[in-house]
Amino acid sequence: MKSGAKVSGSRSGGGRQKGTMRPRELAQICDRILRTKKFNDYPGARNGLQVSHGRPVRKIGWAVDADLESIQRAGKEKVDFLVVHHGVFWGDSALDRKIRARRIREAKRLGVAIYSSHLPLDAHPEIGNSAGLVRALGLERSKRKPFGKAMGREIGWKVEGGRWKRNELVRRCEGLQIAKVGKSEGVKVIEAGSKICRRIGVVTGGFGDLDQAKKAGLDTLVTGEADYPTEVKARELGINLILAGHFETETFGVRALAKLLRGTGLGPSPKHKIGL
Repeated sequence: MKSGAKVSGSRSGGGRQKGTMRPRELAQICDRILRTKKFNDYPGARNGLQVSHGRPVRKIGWAVDADLESIQRAGKEKVDFLVVHHGVFWGDSALDRKIRARRIREAKRLGVAIYSSHLPLDAHPEIGNSAGLVRALGLERSKRKPFGKAMGREIGWKVEGGRWKRNELVRRCEGLQIAKVGKSEGVKVIEAGSKICRRIGVVTGGFGDLDQAKKAGLDTLVTGEADYPTEVKARELGINLILAGHFETETFGVRALAKLLRGTGLGPSPKHKIGL
């Protein structure tokens, strides 16, 4: 790892034996790996340990969302440290607060600690969501540089220096492993640019800032979702827009971080991936 703490082997970063690390210690390791303190984020993100317990962690799982279903499945699978991308604090209406309180109560009842990372997990150059999507698209060996600014920092990548068929990029998006498991609504494509792509922006989730795309000289933007006005704007700008699914494009980071944490010797995550 090039970032922060290095976690590997059967011991934790602090040299503790298997099964003796508690949620707060694991959360500190995650924060160092992801350099959480260097990021501003949206108010609902609240990156870090959101729900905790005082017991040693014995099983790590992952989910894109800390929704009730994911929490309950984590409890059923005896997961006691759940890594998520979207935590429990999004939304601030009366109904949002009611839903949040229920999720937290259920997590505490089941003994599931929840660690959430939003923009830091999107942006990480090795285990981040956008880096994972770059690999899934087969672009990892191409020249790339940071692209897609959110809250002051780039969370995605601009890939250039090659020639890629638009249809092949779409096919690879359709072939994402997660799309075969469930929840996929298919890939939506706005074919507004060239069939041969030379400068591609890759930003996971819901990134639709075409002003940035135009400034960067992109002919193609691959992301999870975008609103209708963005689709219309893409057509007028002549930029291909490949929308591979918000959920589908944001499984890479949580899976990679959970796998990295398994190097602490806490055993594998569930065979049935939480939240899928």
